[in-house]
Amino acid sequence: MSAKRLVRYTYKNPKGIRSFSFGNYIDQTGKDVVYKNINNREDTVTFSGTEVLLDMDNEGHALIDNFLKENPDVKHGTWKRTDLHLQEKQKTKNTLDSARAIIEAAKMTDKDVKQMATLLRFNINSELDVLRAKMIDVAQNDADRFMEMHFDPEKDLRVFIIEAVRERKINYRNDTFYYGKEAIGTNEEQVLVWLKDNKDILAILKHEIRGEQTPKKKLVKK
Repeated sequence: MSAKRLVRYTYKNPKGIRSFSFGNYIDQTGKDVVYKNINNREDTVTFSGTEVLLDMDNEGHALIDNFLKENPDVKHGTWKRTDLHLQEKQKTKNTLDSARAIIEAAKMTDKDVKQMATLLRFNINSELDVLRAKMIDVAQNDADRFMEMHFDPEKDLRVFIIEAVRERKINYRNDTFYYGKEAIGTNEEQVLVWLKDNKDILAILKHEIRGEQTPKKKLVKK
């Protein structure tokens, strides 16, 4: 059996109110909005309390909700509309997304943990178990961000940019990144593109920072 699709209306200041009536209004386009009940008769919506639940599978309730959505008392916050069904669906999605992200965080290699710690600007000199616990915490509380960073195809290069700045091979001053005297971008995305377009310089920097071998030029036989 499917769950009810409920919408809740709550009055912001319940003290001293026993009932509340919603009259016809003019919407943002200047059009008159008139409430008509299930019998297609012009009517007034009246709540006899400060909290009301409407069932969207009930035709009459759906008509009331459709009338109230854009009502000034709702738009301006006198009454708060909460779609409980949508809220529950979002909560379920968030829980499942967090669970998937936590599983990914738990099975990260030591290298993955170090990379993510660098990207998140954590202290990479902390013990690996401490960093791994922090990864799991990020995965739980911000699953979308964690998954985007973890599966980013440019993750290695983003980590390298941070290392290059830390080693002062790339400098950042006055809101701009520099390689020597050359401005190479005002944000990391632009620096990433510049490095990809200048693979020879990228190879030199990797050699200087990580000790990686620079690619040797192939000799062309004459």
